[in-house]
Amino acid sequence: MKKYAILLLLTVSSLHAVRQCDLFSVSTGIFDIMRERHRTWEMSLEYKFHCPRLKSPFRFLEFRPLIGAMATIEGSTYLYGGINFDLFPCDQIVIAPGFAAGWYRAGDGKNLGYPLEFRSGVELAWQFEDASRLGVHFYHLSNASIGSRNPGEESFVFYYDIPIKKGFPFFGNSGK
Repeated sequence: MKKYAILLLLTVSSLHAVRQCDLFSVSTGIFDIMRERHRTWEMSLEYKFHCPRLKSPFRFLEFRPLIGAMATIEGSTYLYGGINFDLFPCDQIVIAPGFAAGWYRAGDGKNLGYPLEFRSGVELAWQFEDASRLGVHFYHLSNASIGSRNPGEESFVFYYDIPIKKGFPFFGNSGK
């Protein structure tokens, strides 16, 4: 019985250790999913940092600063930075509410009313043993009524996170 308990602890510890790495995310999906008039295709690239200096007192929660860029086929672009709160109800499922702020340019796409836009959303993913993740992300993009117009938009995207074992040293990733 003790052998099984030790094996279980080592397995859980190793799964926790493997998710302690930076992630490079690639996503694609639907921009402005709720309104047909401006609905289009979007894609984005994102870097999610593992930052041990922002260690949570809870084993099931990790803070992940992030930076990213999104573009639509109409030429709209959004450059942003923010934070995700990775919640692990178990070792394979990740629920990650998050917030970001950034600079939006409409291009030939939807005018969101102001260059400064805020993104709030939630990710739901399956995390594999190698720390890669496959999931969906639903988010709202809006200027929080600081502009004269605030139409906002909602996006629904599919994403894949690729683990980066050797991260940026200035964020404290030891590359484990």
